[in-house]
Amino acid sequence: MQRYTYYKYLYIKLKNFFLRRYLSRIIPLFIFSLGLVQAQDTILTSNPTDTIPKDSLFLVGSTLYLMSGDSIVDPVNYTARDSIIFDYDKRWIYLFGAASIKYQTLQIKADYIQIDLNSNIAYADPLVDSLGKKTGVPHFEDGPQSFDAQSMKYNFKTRKGTVLKVVTQEAEIYILGEKTKFIGKTGDSSRVDDVIFNQNGIFTTCDHPEPHFGIYSKKQKVIPNKLVIVGPSILKIQEIPMPPFLLPFGFFPISKDKSSGLIIPRNYVFDPNLGFGMQDIGYYKPINQYLDLKLLGSIWFKGSFKVGILGNYKKRYKSTGNFELSYSRLKTEIPNDYRTYIRSPLKLEWRHTQDPAAHPYRTISGSTSIQVGAFDRQIYLDAYSQQNNTLRSSVTFTQSFPNSPFSLVAGMTHDQNLTTKIMNVTLPSLDVRMRAQNPFKKKIPSNSGQAWYEKITINYNSGATNRFTTYDSLLFTKRTLDTMRYGVKHTASADASFRVLKYFNLTPRLDMGSEWFFRKQKLVLLDSLAIDTTGGKNDTTFGVVSQILEKGFNALNTVSSSLSLNTQIYGQLLSKKGWFRGIRHIVSPGISMSFAPDYNQSPFSYYDTVSTDLRPEQNRTKQYFVFANSPYGTSSVPAENFQLNFSVNNRVEIKYYSKKDSSFKKFSLIDNFSIGGNYNVFADSFKLSRSINGSGQTTLFKGLTRLSYSVFLDPYKRISVNGEEQQINQYRIQADGKFNLFYLTRIDLGIVTTTTIPQLIQLFYKTKETPDPLPDVGSVFNTFGLNHTLTYQFIRLKSGKDTIMATNNSFYTQGTIPITKNWSISVGSIGYDFIRKGLTYPDITLNRKLHCWNMRFSYYPQNNAFSFFIGVNPGPLDFVKIPSNQNFTGGR
Repeated sequence: MQRYTYYKYLYIKLKNFFLRRYLSRIIPLFIFSLGLVQAQDTILTSNPTDTIPKDSLFLVGSTLYLMSGDSIVDPVNYTARDSIIFDYDKRWIYLFGAASIKYQTLQIKADYIQIDLNSNIAYADPLVDSLGKKTGVPHFEDGPQSFDAQSMKYNFKTRKGTVLKVVTQEAEIYILGEKTKFIGKTGDSSRVDDVIFNQNGIFTTCDHPEPHFGIYSKKQKVIPNKLVIVGPSILKIQEIPMPPFLLPFGFFPISKDKSSGLIIPRNYVFDPNLGFGMQDIGYYKPINQYLDLKLLGSIWFKGSFKVGILGNYKKRYKSTGNFELSYSRLKTEIPNDYRTYIRSPLKLEWRHTQDPAAHPYRTISGSTSIQVGAFDRQIYLDAYSQQNNTLRSSVTFTQSFPNSPFSLVAGMTHDQNLTTKIMNVTLPSLDVRMRAQNPFKKKIPSNSGQAWYEKITINYNSGATNRFTTYDSLLFTKRTLDTMRYGVKHTASADASFRVLKYFNLTPRLDMGSEWFFRKQKLVLLDSLAIDTTGGKNDTTFGVVSQILEKGFNALNTVSSSLSLNTQIYGQLLSKKGWFRGIRHIVSPGISMSFAPDYNQSPFSYYDTVSTDLRPEQNRTKQYFVFANSPYGTSSVPAENFQLNFSVNNRVEIKYYSKKDSSFKKFSLIDNFSIGGNYNVFADSFKLSRSINGSGQTTLFKGLTRLSYSVFLDPYKRISVNGEEQQINQYRIQADGKFNLFYLTRIDLGIVTTTTIPQLIQLFYKTKETPDPLPDVGSVFNTFGLNHTLTYQFIRLKSGKDTIMATNNSFYTQGTIPITKNWSISVGSIGYDFIRKGLTYPDITLNRKLHCWNMRFSYYPQNNAFSFFIGVNPGPLDFVKIPSNQNFTGGR
C-alpha cells in the first residue's frame, strides 16, 4: 500500500510538470471544460448557490468549500508540510507530510491524506520511513472527542467515518477497536450525540499500546462523555480470559462529571480476632454539584460488620468540608468458652473550612473527631490507628463588629484519651472579647509627646461555658447531663509600660475577675459507720463525708496587682583573626511583685469547714473550697500574699569565619536558658521558693539534634530524719558557709534527633575531597526518617544518695525504600525501646508497581495480622482486583 502510494506520487509529479511545460497554452481550455473549475470562477464573482451543486465539495485556491443542503458554504481548510498535489482528471487532492484538514469543529491530521472531490471523502494513513517505522499516525478531533488510528476514512457530507485499530480516550478510559465506525451528531438532526461503533473492541485504563488488561467484547457502542454499552464480554488479563468475569452485557459510565456507582472493596484483610474480611465496599452518590455521599461497609467472616456514611461538600467562595459517621458491631470469641464478646465502637468526624472571601466579618471553621470504644484501633491495623492515643476537636465561630472593638467567639472543644477512655467536652463556649483600648489617649497627638496616663491600656473579656467529663461509653446518657458544669466569667485588666532610668521597662498592672456559678458544694458528715474488710483488715470509719450540690447564683470575685521591671544587658568579645570572630551574651534579668488579698476573710468567704469524725476526741476540722466544681478549672484561690518573682534569661551566640564560602556566620551556643524563683513576704516559713529551677535548649548538627536540659536547686538546709533528708527553714548558705548555696537535687538531659539519610550524608560527607559514591544510596532513602530520643536524669534521693538513670532510650523510623524502579518497602512505624526492651508497633508494607496495576502486602507483627491486595490503579475500572486467598499461619 505504501509503495503504491509512493509510485503514484512520482507519476502525478511528472504529469504536472509536463502539463506546465508543454501544454500551458491549452490549460485555460482544459480548465474551462471542467464544470468544477467553472464553479470556482463563479464563486469568486457571484453567489455560489447559483452555480454549485448542493452537498458537494469545490476548490478555491488552497481551500475546499462544502455546499450543504441548506445552501450554507462551509470552508474546508487544508495544509501540508511537504507538498500538495492536485489530480484534475480524477478530482483528487494529495497531501504529504504533516497534513491537516479542518472542517467546522472537525480536524484530521496525518502524514498522508487523500481527498476525493467526487464523493466528499477523505482518507488518512501514516507513512513509513527508511527504517520501516510508521510516522504521522492519523489523529481525529471533533470538539472534545479525539482518537488515533492506523487508517481512517471520513465522509464530510454524511459525517460518518470508518477507522482501523482506533484508540479513543474518554475520561480515564482508553477504548480500542479493531474496526470502528463513528457518526457525528450533526449528520442527522434527530441525533443529539456522537456515536461510535466498535468491532472486536476493548476498553481499559491501561495506556500501554498493548493493554495489560481490559474488558473485551465483539460489539461496543460508545456515546462520548456518557456511556459505553457492550454485548457479551469477558475480562482478560495479559490476553488470558478470566471466566468469573463473564458478562452477558454491560453499561459503563464514562462521564467526566460525577456519577453514581458501586464502590468495590479496596482491601482484603485478616485479623485473628475478626477473621478474614473485606473493607470499604459500598455505593457512591453525587447529590448535586455541591454535595456527594458514600455509603461504605466492611464485613468480617466471623460475624462482625461496619457501616458508615461519608460525604464531601464544596461551594465556591463559601466553604469546603467533609464528614463521616460510622458504626460497627464487632463479635469476638472468648477463648475456651462458647460465649462471644460484642463491642459497638462509634466514630464521628467533621471538618469544615470557610473560604476567606465568604464573609468579611464572620468565620466558622474547625474539626471534630470523636470515637466511642476506640473505633480506629478496633477496625484498622495501620501504625497510626494503633498508636494514636489522643483525639481532639475544635469548632470556632467568630463574629467581629465593624467600627467596634468587640467581637464574638463561640465554639466547642473536646479531647479524648483512647487508653483511659476519659473525655473532656466543652459545649458550648461563648466569649465576648474587646480589643485593647487606650481610653485616655488624646485624639490629636501633642507635640510634647504622650502623657503617662495616655499609655494606660484596658482589656476586657466575658464568656459563658458548659463543660463535662465522662467516659466515652457514657457520653449519651443522663448521668453525663447531671455532671455538667456551667458558669460565666468576666476578666478585666489595666496596665501601662514606662521607660525609667533610660534602660529599664516598668509595667504596673491591675487584674480583676468574677466567676458566676449556679452550683456550689457543701460537705456534711453523715451519721453512719463504714467498715473496711478488704485485705484482711477490719477498719471502722465513724462518719462519712458526703457532698451536696446547692443550686443558686454565686459569685467568685478576685483582684490582684503586679509591678514588673526588666532590661537587657549585652556583652561581647571579638576577634579579628582565625576561625573564631566573636561571642555575644544577651542577659535579660527581670523582677516582679504581685499582691493578692486574703480570701478567707469577709467579705469573700470562699472557704467552709466540715467535721471528719463523729467522735469528739478524734474529730478534725477540714477546710474546703466551696466552688470546687468550676467549669474554668478553678480549684482554689491564692492565700494573701505579697510575692517577689525573679528570673534571668540567657542567650549565647558565636560568630565565626567560614573558609568554604568566605563569609561570616553565626550559630547559637545556648538558644535560651532561663532560671528563676520567687519570694513570698507574707509566708510563715520557707519564704523563698523551695526549688529554684532553670531550663534551656540548644540545637546541634544544623538543627538535626535538639538538646534540652533542666536543673533544680534547693536553697534550704537539709538534715537526716530517720534515714531520710528533710528541708528545714534555714538557708544552706547560713549553715554551711558562703560557698555552699544550693543542693543540686535534679538534672534532666534530653537529646532528640530527627533526620533523614540524605541529611546525614550531607552533614558528614565532604564532596570536595573525593568523588561522592553515596548520593545513590541517599536517593534510595530520600523519604526515610530516623528518630532517636535519649533522656537521662540525675536525682538526689531522699536518702541523700545521688543516682543517674536513663528514663527514655528509643529509636523510631518510618518512610519508603525504593528497592528497584517498581519494588518498594514502606515502613509505617517500627522502632525499639531500649528501656522497655521491646519493639514499638511495626507496620511493614511491600509494594510492587505493575504499570497499570499495583500490588501490596502489609504485615502487622504486633497483632499477628496482614492484608494483601492486587488490583488496577485507582480509576473507573479499579474493581478489577485479586483478593488475598492465603491463610495466615502465624500463632498468637
